[in-house]
Amino acid sequence: MFLANGIAVASFLVRIPDVRDHLGLREAALGLILSSLAVGVVSGLVLAGRIVSAAGSRRLTIIGGSITAVALPVAGAAPTVAVLVAALIVIGAASSLMDVGMNAQGVGVERGFGRSIMLGLHGAWSIGTLLAAITGSIAMGLRIPVGWHLVVVSGVVVGLLLCAVRGLRVEDRVAVPAGPRFAIPRGPLFPLALVAFAGAIGEATATDWSGIHLADNLQVAPGRIGWGFVAYTSAQTLVRLLGDAAVRRIGARWTVAAGGVLAGIGFLTVALAPALPLALVGFACVGLGVGVTVPLAFSAAGNVAHAPGAGVAAVAAVGYLAFVIGPSAVGLAADLIGLPIAFVAVGVLVVVLTVRPQPALRRTG
Repeated sequence: MFLANGIAVASFLVRIPDVRDHLGLREAALGLILSSLAVGVVSGLVLAGRIVSAAGSRRLTIIGGSITAVALPVAGAAPTVAVLVAALIVIGAASSLMDVGMNAQGVGVERGFGRSIMLGLHGAWSIGTLLAAITGSIAMGLRIPVGWHLVVVSGVVVGLLLCAVRGLRVEDRVAVPAGPRFAIPRGPLFPLALVAFAGAIGEATATDWSGIHLADNLQVAPGRIGWGFVAYTSAQTLVRLLGDAAVRRIGARWTVAAGGVLAGIGFLTVALAPALPLALVGFACVGLGVGVTVPLAFSAAGNVAHAPGAGVAAVAAVGYLAFVIGPSAVGLAADLIGLPIAFVAVGVLVVVLTVRPQPALRRTG
């Protein structure tokens, strides 16, 4: 499920430059439009905690993945901005359901193992994004229309859903307690939400704007526009596949802090890079840094909350606000002061939010 989710979302993100050119959008307008994806995500998350408790994470994962597969080609072939915005809202809401569901399943499996495995599960998601980045770059080089590209991707996602559905065995339906109707992080969940916010805004900036930066500021060839995304996702995949060992050795708290500092250095490197090779090093550092934040925040949230799904949804509801704020803020900054300076500002924010004391993270690993 993590693999399918990574392939679906990243396959659209890597084609953002083509979507921009097709609809004739400027950076500020593109940022606002991309925020509609996050609006859908957050809208689904504010209710996902209650839904997952009542329906179970298995059902939530299947429903979210199915809707995402249907909506992807619509976004890719959107003839107008209005159709694109509507499709992105649907994709965002559906992916949030799938996200909460599969992470709740992951927390349940992690509890059974009795040790950190969440980074490894998110490593499968990163492998999906890496595959999507590579195939998307090839599609861009071959000038394959975005709509047809995403039709193929949807078929792959459906196939993965059918293969994985029998493996979703964690039963976590519980009676819904009286209380707030929305997933809001309280107590130890709020600092975890800030960690998730840091990871999400770093990820949104790298994935949404790497192609634009390479195309406009470094003026790379069309076939290389997606290389920044590939560098970021490759590094993110590596740290997630190997990061559980680091968590068991030094703890989640220090793993998150070190990752935040490395991500800040990466954004600074991207901003100062005069050519493609150094920019790729910077995007790789960002991937290594922020790759640990969201999985470890979700793992801790699932373990401190009364139900894994409720904890994940509460932390994600605030953390994923970064996907609403990030694209539009970076787009406006790019128009006003330039994209490189916007990268530096995001890097500083990631460092500040990840080096803060995180008591709940000390309980994990």
